[in-house]
Amino acid sequence: MEKLAGYGLMTPEGTRLVEEFHWIESGRGEPVVLLHGLLGAPDHWEATLAALSRGWRGLALRLPIFDLPADDLSIRRLATHVREFLDAQRIAPAVVVGNALGGHVALDLALRHPDRVRALVLTGSSGFLERSFSPGVSRRPSEEFVRSKMEEIFYDATLVTPEWVESIRALVNRRSHALRLLQISRSAKHENLEERLGEVRCPIRFVPNCGHGPMLGQPAAFAEHVTEFLDTLPGLPTSVARRVG
Repeated sequence: MEKLAGYGLMTPEGTRLVEEFHWIESGRGEPVVLLHGLLGAPDHWEATLAALSRGWRGLALRLPIFDLPADDLSIRRLATHVREFLDAQRIAPAVVVGNALGGHVALDLALRHPDRVRALVLTGSSGFLERSFSPGVSRRPSEEFVRSKMEEIFYDATLVTPEWVESIRALVNRRSHALRLLQISRSAKHENLEERLGEVRCPIRFVPNCGHGPMLGQPAAFAEHVTEFLDTLPGLPTSVARRVG
């Protein structure tokens, strides 16, 4: 079940709502925050959350890509949203797992707030390889165009159902949403962080050869990559020890 919470600040005039958070959570233990891609959603992490629930506290946060004003939308602004979520949940530090745009946001968070990130797991991160609907896109993409682009992205084309294609087509054909997609795509390209990888202080695992959305296309293999990496982090009990305990 998705959770909702607000993050407020005390001012002389009273409490002011600063951020609103939506996320799915399961398990108990060390926190692992999961960040989806540009057209993703928290429920895309359900298989990963199930695997994490055996020994960790998994939190799949919804990035407010379509909630923020277009002129306030950037990789840095989304990373700030994640940091404020950690503040609101009193989490510090956390392992952060990011897919595509979510990986770019996670990397920005680790660079600007290294004390908040225990480790990173990145897959298909947009900071290194931008994949978008921009090349050859028409003003109002057709169902066929959207399907072809989605099938290029996902390892398992059978995931691209007619219902999902229609939901994405409707989304990108809304002017307000299209503007946000364009804005965040520009931000991702402008804020490319590949050359700053050496500045990251925490351990990083890059998940290879699993497609662009591995938590959907290859959920078991991806979850195994994540949990095996978590077991290598110093100072944390292994998943086997957690299950036995």
